[in-house]
Amino acid sequence: MRVRRSLIAGSLLALVGGLASPAIANDEVEKRSQDFNYWGVPGQNNKLQRHSELKDINTGNVAKLQYAWSQSTGALRGHEGQPVVVEHNGKPMMYFSSGCPEMSKCNIVQALDLSDPDHPVQVWNYVKKTDRDESAVPRACCDTVHRGVNYVDGKIVYHTLDGFVIALDATTGKEVWVVKHAWPEKGETITGPVLIAENLVIAGFGGDEFAARGRLTAYDLKTGKEVWKCHSTGSDKDVCMTPETNKANPHYGTAGKDLGIITYPKREGQAEHPEGEYMIGGGAYWAWGSYDPELKLVYWSTGNPGHWSPSYRCGYTGENLTHEKCNDGTWDNKWSMTIFARKVDTGEVVWAYQMTPFDQWDYDGVNENILVDDLDVDGKKHKALVHFDRNGFAYVLDRTNGTLLRANKFVTVDWAEKVDLKTGRPVKVKEHSPFAVGVNTPSCPSAMGGKDQQPCSVDPKEPNKFYCPTNNWCMEDEPQERSHTQQGTVYVFANVYMFPEKPGISGKVKKFDVVTGKADWEIPDPYPNWSGTLVTDGGLMFYGSNGGDFRAVDRNSGKVVWSKRLGSGIIGNPITYKVGGKQYVSIFAGLGGWIGIPVTAGLDMEDKFGAIGATAMAKATGLDKIPQAGMLYTFRLGD
Repeated sequence: MRVRRSLIAGSLLALVGGLASPAIANDEVEKRSQDFNYWGVPGQNNKLQRHSELKDINTGNVAKLQYAWSQSTGALRGHEGQPVVVEHNGKPMMYFSSGCPEMSKCNIVQALDLSDPDHPVQVWNYVKKTDRDESAVPRACCDTVHRGVNYVDGKIVYHTLDGFVIALDATTGKEVWVVKHAWPEKGETITGPVLIAENLVIAGFGGDEFAARGRLTAYDLKTGKEVWKCHSTGSDKDVCMTPETNKANPHYGTAGKDLGIITYPKREGQAEHPEGEYMIGGGAYWAWGSYDPELKLVYWSTGNPGHWSPSYRCGYTGENLTHEKCNDGTWDNKWSMTIFARKVDTGEVVWAYQMTPFDQWDYDGVNENILVDDLDVDGKKHKALVHFDRNGFAYVLDRTNGTLLRANKFVTVDWAEKVDLKTGRPVKVKEHSPFAVGVNTPSCPSAMGGKDQQPCSVDPKEPNKFYCPTNNWCMEDEPQERSHTQQGTVYVFANVYMFPEKPGISGKVKKFDVVTGKADWEIPDPYPNWSGTLVTDGGLMFYGSNGGDFRAVDRNSGKVVWSKRLGSGIIGNPITYKVGGKQYVSIFAGLGGWIGIPVTAGLDMEDKFGAIGATAMAKATGLDKIPQAGMLYTFRLGD
């Protein structure tokens, strides 16, 4: 761990554009999040609640919702994010980025003046022109997506697929600083987004399927200089563990043993990385981070431990190389599949909880960690963290110390009977746990998970009820022989076939109670739901279908009360804001993501193992009949 202590040096700088200086940037973020006329950060707030108190559009008038305007993103695919809408220099402004289909059109940032909210005007756009790495596009797993930009201190802070974190002047679009954060030749690409916490820009990257070694890095917002860096595998020092880590739950694993090393095997004679499997052990932080400014804790989760052929990640040999022995806790492959709570100023780990030890399914743990207060569990109120994991369990933890409070199945799950709340470990089912090379094993959910990165939403006034898009498909997984250990090269070693759990239904949106483990209602869809959700005080929940339908739902009854077909499949996340006395709702359309990449990349639909199983699902659900596009659509009530 490398820590710089002089973070206060710039605290007395002059205000930039009338806004807060870097030393109090988090105050600015929090203040913007409380003004629901705007949408200041990707998740509306750093708790990632995706809730708005706006209610001009409501269940009584949503039928009058009409198209207002649209704007091309400049790219055809990969729109998993959302814009931000802020007041900058006295004007309402919208900022957003495209995906990265190719380097000449990679992560185009646009700045729109919304002073005339029905007729936005682009005032600048930005594409990085120099030092680009073309190899990032084929190395991006899965798809060349972009999950959004941040605005703070008069800057747009965002990332590029090929590894740059960049701060732009929000007025001119000129570069303020640029840092190289990830290296595609090592399998590292950034799909983001970054997190702004205090005066830090915190960034991860993806690449588990290319043997990347996960790490999280914090940069100074003013200068772009590195403040701290913490890995997810390796020594206690590399991971930023301390003697206080997991003090309340030592059974999760504590410092003193270098668990991030010894829970991976060390192969004799291995040409690359002879120091051990942990050096190519995955655990990347490739999705959403959240932040509690009172506790000063950053919450961010890690992905799978590299390749998908699990027997190679177990150190037993001979007759001991069995599913049962490899799940005895010795070879957990820490700290992959882990929710980390880190101190914002140093990165030190306060607590770390591994959801899927010794992963056998690619159940990446990177889904968003949503923070809610006063959640009543068994008669006690908690500052809670809620995480809907790919493995099909919805976890509720006390975010102050990591204590596990609930772990309920929110989709069909057969790989585990339950999660033991005392130990925190899943009770695995051998018949649905891929293990041996060349043996085909069925399991639910599929590797795409009960929910992938598409984020849920919650009204903090109702902290137990979450509005979540879910996947409803299973898989057959056949581990393969490992042929290499080289970073930056495809590193999966499994044949995966995915299929709908029930014919004709591949997606559902649910209102789910994380305490009781029951759904109030659900909406089935023939197309996968890869869009996030938005919940408002107008009694509505908004989301999109990969079939292209943008919908408003009565959040009490679950009835679809408005729908509009857009120009492509929707994998973006809706936002809402208010300008000129009128409430607007915006969303990206543009097929892509892991589920859409067979279409966007032009893969062979007859190859049922293509895109690690995505081609079979795309064909089964008819996604090859959905046109490609890259558009931002905006709606308001008719006059």
